[in-house]
Amino acid sequence: MTDYSPGVRQLAHEIGLDPEHVAHAVRVASRTFARVQVTTGMSLDQFHRLFTQDRHSLAIVANIAMRHAGRRDDAQLLMDVYKAAAGRLPYERPPHTGVGTLPEYHDHPQVQEAVRILTAAGMPPIHTDGVHELRPGFQVMPDDTGHFPGWVFIKPDPGAKARTGFAGGDLGYLAVMRWAGWGVIPERLPGDLYAACHPDQRGNPFPATPAS
Repeated sequence: MTDYSPGVRQLAHEIGLDPEHVAHAVRVASRTFARVQVTTGMSLDQFHRLFTQDRHSLAIVANIAMRHAGRRDDAQLLMDVYKAAAGRLPYERPPHTGVGTLPEYHDHPQVQEAVRILTAAGMPPIHTDGVHELRPGFQVMPDDTGHFPGWVFIKPDPGAKARTGFAGGDLGYLAVMRWAGWGVIPERLPGDLYAACHPDQRGNPFPATPAS
């Protein structure tokens, strides 16, 4: 049995692959891209530094790993989510009011960012006029109490359980937000909601410990 480094195992856990695929991707990326400063022996500390400081390198490695595992759609999804989180998507018109969130939350910056990331992952957003659901989908809400700045709450779309792949199932929402660099709480909250915290405000407390 191969003894993979903690960093390789951690990245494998983040993207839901066997460490063998990640180790292969690290070797390929290190030979191919001069800027990818990762090795198969990276420690957990090295991984966390890369995960927060050089997401581009990790996105390349994760993409190669997914392709090595035969999951080309998920490989592209990881890159799309990375680009959305990094603001590197080609110019897109802002979503219309009532898409992905209630009209009154449309201008909330963290809500807008979360909607952009989840939409990039192929998840269908709700369309609503604030009273009627015009089209079913996920819904993002801010913390309107002011107690937990940076946190948003996500209600999965009705068809989430039937989807497969990296973003499949209800937990796919957490996988996508975690890959985008947000802190998440792995348990469902009351109201069937998930909670995620913007990367810039992950130091803000919540009545649970966010998974990194």
